[in-house]
Amino acid sequence: MTSPRDRLGEPVRTFDGRAGNRRTWAWLLLLGLASLALIPAAIVYLHDRLWWVGVPALLLSMGYAGAVGWIVGRDRPRVRDRVARLHTGGISVSGAGGEAGYAWDELVSVTVSGVRTGPGGRTRWRFTIVVDDGSVLLLGDDLPDVRALGVAVAEEVTARILPRHLAAVKGGEAVRIGPFTVDLDGVEKDGERLPWQAVDDVTIDNGLVTVHACAGRMDLVTVVAQTPDALAFTALCHRVRNLTELS
Repeated sequence: MTSPRDRLGEPVRTFDGRAGNRRTWAWLLLLGLASLALIPAAIVYLHDRLWWVGVPALLLSMGYAGAVGWIVGRDRPRVRDRVARLHTGGISVSGAGGEAGYAWDELVSVTVSGVRTGPGGRTRWRFTIVVDDGSVLLLGDDLPDVRALGVAVAEEVTARILPRHLAAVKGGEAVRIGPFTVDLDGVEKDGERLPWQAVDDVTIDNGLVTVHACAGRMDLVTVVAQTPDALAFTALCHRVRNLTELS
């Protein structure tokens, strides 16, 4: 039987979620066993009023149990491991359910979301990829360096949909991407319109897509997670604005 990877070209990079998941489970097992082992000792020593031994044993047990909870909350260990591979012609993902491959031309859109786990915490990235058959591929933090993986996929999708969007706008059509509409006259969101001469820049930063307005006008802002193909949107805006400046 032909592997899904055979039609995707040469492998470029592998994102293997198995090794990190095994380390997480190993730490959970060790800390959990240590916590459980200390509980009987703490009970015995406290019963015999040997406070100087019983109290530290109880505190250590509680500390190990707390570490288990912290690791579970941070790493969210999974029973099923996945491996994703970037290829010259697409992406393949394998796991407990088998392996699936997707050529770049089969991917319709990519939506990015990133949630920071508290002040100074790391960002949990999630990429929702829609395939042309209607199925959805989710890439999350069960894969190592998933941000690099998702950005690579988003760049490939952008390279394919941007020319189509640009051609449509040049032809006088309005292109809708997420909550934004782009045409030769400007960009619009929720009934608020900025003509291109009033647009200073279009950026993705800190989880927001922002159409920065010149002085005296209001910015158009939305969150990245509500903007499919945010990267394509910003690129399209820059291209169209440049066109209007040259015309």
